[in-house]
Amino acid sequence: MNMLKGLVRTLPPASLRSLEMALGLTSDTKMVEVRDLITAEIEFRHVREAVFAPYMPLFQPRADGLAGVTFAPWIINALWSALETSEPDLHAQAQFALRSLRTEDPTPVVFFRLVTAAAHICNAAPEVILPPHASAADRAAVAEFGRYLDLHRLARQVLVRLSDFMGRIDADKAAALRVLFNDASDLDIKGGTRLLEIVFANLDDGSQIIKFVAIVSDRPNDRFLAMSELADFGTRILDRIEAGLRELKALMGGKGQVCDDLDTAGDRVAQCLSQLQAFGQYIELAREGPWARRVSEAQQAIASLVEHQFNTVEKALEGVMPMRVERVYGRVKKEVPDYARVPSEDILARAGGALLFIRKVRPIAMSGGFAALHARTAEACELMLDAYFSELLALANGEEPFDAGQLLGGFERITDLMEALCGEEKGQLARRRVASSDLMNPSKSVA
Repeated sequence: MNMLKGLVRTLPPASLRSLEMALGLTSDTKMVEVRDLITAEIEFRHVREAVFAPYMPLFQPRADGLAGVTFAPWIINALWSALETSEPDLHAQAQFALRSLRTEDPTPVVFFRLVTAAAHICNAAPEVILPPHASAADRAAVAEFGRYLDLHRLARQVLVRLSDFMGRIDADKAAALRVLFNDASDLDIKGGTRLLEIVFANLDDGSQIIKFVAIVSDRPNDRFLAMSELADFGTRILDRIEAGLRELKALMGGKGQVCDDLDTAGDRVAQCLSQLQAFGQYIELAREGPWARRVSEAQQAIASLVEHQFNTVEKALEGVMPMRVERVYGRVKKEVPDYARVPSEDILARAGGALLFIRKVRPIAMSGGFAALHARTAEACELMLDAYFSELLALANGEEPFDAGQLLGGFERITDLMEALCGEEKGQLARRRVASSDLMNPSKSVA
């Protein structure tokens, strides 16, 4: 059981939950012991994450790819185990407090006492948690994390109001944030920066840290910030934007090249422009300033890639809306949808990706500087799809017989494209119109 306990502590959360569910109905004595061991480990981690909630994101990589301060997971694991031994009463109280804790309740006092005890271990007795033959880097990491733990009261005050700070900032909110930043700086010369690192780690969109940097600095220009102790926040975001731009160029290609994954490209464009938008929104970008130049170059490069993509969309659509010439009377001919001709999967995927790309960059088109081009392109594509759909509908409701299966396939292809461009509501409306047509009228269908 001791060996099994050591193994269980190394398992990721998803594996623990799967094992707990798998053993949930077992009645075998040995398996019940294993299940209880897994349940205890899940609770052990749950309490630890609640006590060290402001710091847990510092032990995980960021989903948005931005660089930030991180610590090795062994530090928090060793600290929690040490607290279980050195502070058994507080440890037990924390478990009891968490069981009855509601979302709107204030942080239990026992959580503060445990984090204070953990900070004391890091600062005064690091050998308690250091592994055998610890390196100088390990010792430095424990000491640095101890300085982060010293800020736990201020960190919780910021994070409990994080949703307020993410909204509109008035004079009172700005003053409160500056007071917290100054209090952190009074504790340590780098305390303010560490407090912002904790906030940064807890933000889903890391580029929004620029808002906090601007507020605590009283909205300076980029020349000032680029030379301040907070410059690293702006620099790391710009570095990530430029790295993302290089990936985007490789993905979308240049003139004459075709992007095979426009869905991903749309996400990348939206992410890069959202990160760039934070600079223009919260910081005064000085003419020829160090950050202004990089922001401008990135925006121009993205706009160029998007413009090239928009210019190829209509041609991509033509391939999925085949037409054929039909004689009407004598020499009079007209073009009608050739619904029997099914485009290849590659052509369909290319067209669908292009339309999805247009929809994904719509919210950010204004800040990207291509709103007018986006509106023209989206309108032209929607008109093309509506026109083709109307002609298919005319065939379904007309007097001429048709192959119901082939015509239904044509409707499905166009409806999927309409949904990719305009969203689910447009697709549902188109499907209702198809359902109310004469498509399934057996008197019109031909074998």
